[in-house]
Amino acid sequence: MMGIRIRSIVKVKAKTTAASVALLLATAALLLPTGSVLAEPYLAVQKGLHCSACHSHTAGGGRRIAYGNVFAQNEMPAETGGGQSLWTGQVMEFLAVGGNFRTRYESIDVPNNDSTSEFDVTRGTVYLEATLIPNRLSVYVDQQFAPSGSLNREAYAKVRDRSGRWHLAAGQFYLPYGLRLQDDTAFIRQTTGINFETPDRGVQLGYERGPWSTIVSATNGSGGGGEVDDGKQFSAVTSFVRPGWRVGASFNNNDADAGDRQMFNVFAGLRTGPVAWLAEVDRIRDDLDAGVTRDAIAGLVEGNWLFRKGHNLKISYEYFDPDDDIDEDHQVRWSAVWEYTPMRFLQGRAGIRLYDGVPENDFDNRDEYFLELHGFF
Repeated sequence: MMGIRIRSIVKVKAKTTAASVALLLATAALLLPTGSVLAEPYLAVQKGLHCSACHSHTAGGGRRIAYGNVFAQNEMPAETGGGQSLWTGQVMEFLAVGGNFRTRYESIDVPNNDSTSEFDVTRGTVYLEATLIPNRLSVYVDQQFAPSGSLNREAYAKVRDRSGRWHLAAGQFYLPYGLRLQDDTAFIRQTTGINFETPDRGVQLGYERGPWSTIVSATNGSGGGGEVDDGKQFSAVTSFVRPGWRVGASFNNNDADAGDRQMFNVFAGLRTGPVAWLAEVDRIRDDLDAGVTRDAIAGLVEGNWLFRKGHNLKISYEYFDPDDDIDEDHQVRWSAVWEYTPMRFLQGRAGIRLYDGVPENDFDNRDEYFLELHGFF
């Protein structure tokens, strides 16, 4: 327990759903007109690039291509290693590899309960990409080997047209929707159900030219599991990227016998000097049994301050209201994370997350503290 709880100092609790949505939308609006590795969208905002500039996946995440590897070794770390040769991921003419390994120590303090702590391996993955026809045809695999044994996350074949603007992929892949944050526990990743734990099987079509990028997909809607009905899930994301700012929107509809879900969001990014801002607001509608519907809202505002080479300070505010029709059932989460990249291929993270939810639910008012070590190539 901290002697003085930070939550008691910075506690912000929206009185109504409308007020909280207005706060998030107003913040996003302020981000837009001012606009003069790692699966982290703020890095793309800092560089003014599409996610495809660093990753083989058009929407970001997964294996880093040549520029992504050079950026991770030359621009991110505090020390670059002088004149040492750079790792590009290319091990053979037609084969490239990459990987991520994360381990952490976490302590959780729940009111009226004993605190808990543990060491854990949170993620170990290997990426393989075989380029069968340069710039035209490739096969990609993202295989997780830890913490719970071997698990396939992505496996697809991708073909591009001669211009390189269009691509078509078929297999299992992450869904195109919203900001692809590294933190799957973020409300906008957890409550939408679209994150690195829930790839799906189907087909994907993408187009990217100049500042525009659009990706649409049709999938089973079963989170990578076997299909259980004849309904399908349709997802789409589009974004407009400029050197100092970006805006975008997403849509998702999952038609399932167990209940339909429709989601849409708007998101934005802005670079102001050494600070990269992100914002997203999601609206989620679930059609339940007997014609009952439930509307939920999730939102994020995040700032990333590169205050020194190799050092990034991430501050974020999140909001989640699971049911529009119920008052005072929302949750707020504040996070502060220091990311330190001392050398190539290694990053340390130290953070605190403060939850503020329904007073009667102790777990929704917990404090989390963590240390993480991330190795990547």
